[in-house]
Amino acid sequence: MKSTIDNLKNRRMVRPKSITDWIEYLEYMIDFYFKVIIALGYVGFKAPFREQMSCSLQMMFTKAKSMRRLLDGYHHREGDISLNWQTDHTILFTLVRAAYEQLCTFELVYMIPDTEEKRSIMENVYVAAGQVNRLKMLTEEEISHNPEETVIIRQDIENCRAEIQNTSLYQSLKDKEKAELEKHVFKNGEFQIIFTKDGRLDSHVGWDEVRNYCHLRTDALHGVYRYVCNMAHPSYIGLIQFHDAYNDGAIIQLNETAIMQMIAIMSVYIMDFMDEFPEAKHVYEALDDESQFVIRMYSESFRKSSKLS
Repeated sequence: MKSTIDNLKNRRMVRPKSITDWIEYLEYMIDFYFKVIIALGYVGFKAPFREQMSCSLQMMFTKAKSMRRLLDGYHHREGDISLNWQTDHTILFTLVRAAYEQLCTFELVYMIPDTEEKRSIMENVYVAAGQVNRLKMLTEEEISHNPEETVIIRQDIENCRAEIQNTSLYQSLKDKEKAELEKHVFKNGEFQIIFTKDGRLDSHVGWDEVRNYCHLRTDALHGVYRYVCNMAHPSYIGLIQFHDAYNDGAIIQLNETAIMQMIAIMSVYIMDFMDEFPEAKHVYEALDDESQFVIRMYSESFRKSSKLS
């Protein structure tokens, strides 16, 4: 594969010098995602869970598409007073945070488990935790009006519990680990758990810690989640950043940072997604070498021991 980029548009995207270049890169990733979504639309999934998880791609697409729309910014006028063009970078970082969690979820269920049994457990953990939370959201009035739904949800949870408990890995866990799994998944509705290579349970792993278990350099996404949370939440740091955002072009730099983080997450996600869903990989393989590099650049750099030169 050649080591140079000849196409001027591709060169601008991988070495952006302006907000326009960053936006063009984001649009390129959005367009590619949509092509993959179309390709998956013609695939018949035999396993219901895989069909449901394929929607994860669409969720990532909508986050990126929403970011692109928000980057158009807005104006406002009240009588003779007008507000010049601006964007709300806190919302951009909220989308980045959601995309980061989406990536971590895919990694937890599909990429981190190194055996089929672990993956089966994680699929059931993911479904059970979701149904536990769904049950918690139902009011007494909703339950009384539709008791059949409650029965179905509870049965779904019990089916997942049985699937998990019937595995040899679960049976090999210590009593304390079994109790931890029961508490986090079936009581609290938390699915961020990881089985280590030696079969031990690491329960309730924080979003910022999931990256340490992925097939990435441990420093690749270091600090990203904490940063986007501080920017998106009404924290003091977020307040100060917002106060200073419209001085000396700082808002443009913040927008560029948000776009870069979104593109990086999309790059890692789509490469792993295509490995797990090879039905969509032909879309990527049909591209020329340069275009493939644009899509995988961040993913590739995060998987290397050293940064791209």
